[in-house]
Amino acid sequence: MNATTPSDARWVPWRVAPTSGFVVDDPTGMGDVEIAQTDERQFVVRNAFRFSDPAVEAYLVTQLVERGLTEAAARGAVDAARTFVPSDDNPTDLASIPRFLRWFENPYGLHSLAALIHDELITGTANSGALGSDTLSDRFFREMMRASGVPWLKRWIMWSAVALRTRWVAGGWRRLSVVVWLVLSVIGICTAVGSSGALLLDWTWPTSSPAISLVLSLLLIFIAAPLWGRQWAASLVAAVAALWILPAAIVAYFAYALYLLSEKVARTAGLT
Repeated sequence: MNATTPSDARWVPWRVAPTSGFVVDDPTGMGDVEIAQTDERQFVVRNAFRFSDPAVEAYLVTQLVERGLTEAAARGAVDAARTFVPSDDNPTDLASIPRFLRWFENPYGLHSLAALIHDELITGTANSGALGSDTLSDRFFREMMRASGVPWLKRWIMWSAVALRTRWVAGGWRRLSVVVWLVLSVIGICTAVGSSGALLLDWTWPTSSPAISLVLSLLLIFIAAPLWGRQWAASLVAAVAALWILPAAIVAYFAYALYLLSEKVARTAGLT
């Protein structure tokens, strides 16, 4: 492992979002984050950076103290969590956004440094990062994006995506709750689309009152929200966003699959 601890770092505001609270160890004084591509998909960050926002830090410390840490230990955990120290054996793909969703957001942008820190906090084992809580790490991710200027709806959608992952990885009843929520979401989306079509486009609908079906499908969003526990707000955002993100994502997924198939056919035909 080749890690660099920024003991005498020259911290300057991040060039991309100077008022975000992110500062970079950049000897040139430009505030650039140096990233080297190591293979087709992976990159290595070459210089350290950290996030500073007194209100966010105080919130994290309070949460950790409530979970049983001493204030000194909580402060140490927060300091470790908000600081990115580069190492050659820790490559990154930047923000892990599937190809078929990159019409919505790229792997890089105003969220880049927040995503890199969040990736460091989310390890292979649940709740084993610097904050000791994947749920709290997800909340920290959202707050860093807010400070970086990521628009409200986009950062909440991205937060709901990582929150869904957190509940799934936790396993047990939390994973079961995700499965139940997904089933209810599919039912709700299908009902909302079908009843809306019946009201606006005179589609055939199995009940005599599509308006009631539409209201019930919208209420289902709130009924299913507690399945996400403390992150119930992420459930509401995910349910609403799914109405327009999911159809577009499905189209993009199959379009990309068709492209991959075309490339395979070209290789089989000997085209290079």
